[in-house]
Amino acid sequence: MQIILLTHEREVTRPTNTGQLAINVYPERCKRIVWARTAPDEALLNLLKTEGCALLFPDENVAEKTDLIESGCTENHQSGISKSMPSTLVILDATWQEARKMIRRSPYLKEAKKYALPSAQDSRFTLRRNQTDGGLCTIECIIALYKQANMPQEAEVLTIEFEKMLKQAKV
Repeated sequence: MQIILLTHEREVTRPTNTGQLAINVYPERCKRIVWARTAPDEALLNLLKTEGCALLFPDENVAEKTDLIESGCTENHQSGISKSMPSTLVILDATWQEARKMIRRSPYLKEAKKYALPSAQDSRFTLRRNQTDGGLCTIECIIALYKQANMPQEAEVLTIEFEKMLKQAKV
């Protein structure tokens, strides 16, 4: 499984960016592309048109109820969202507010195939304000994807790194 983090420019330098954990641990599986509103990455545009690629996207009902459009993980699949896991997933690596802007300002993201995780748990990420109920941070989404893809060892390694980050931030 290949993970592409479409990262908001402000997120790149934030010390609480959890996507960086996945890049550090699995650089061969996880790549970052910095989102640019007016100049989208050409390789990403082409990749999103392929059958094996989708945008991790919340359940349609959750998005409608909360007006949140981001890469968070949700409880149920909805029509319009693929039920089979693609080989490449694009995850919006941003705050919930920034991710909404990224979707609104990027027609290619609105048109991309979508994939939602079949279940969600409460997020353990409490290092930022304005967290969304049912919304997971980037690393929690990747961990859930790895578990679903029968990659438990990879998920465990990322879980350990995430726990270290949470502990260090509380010190």
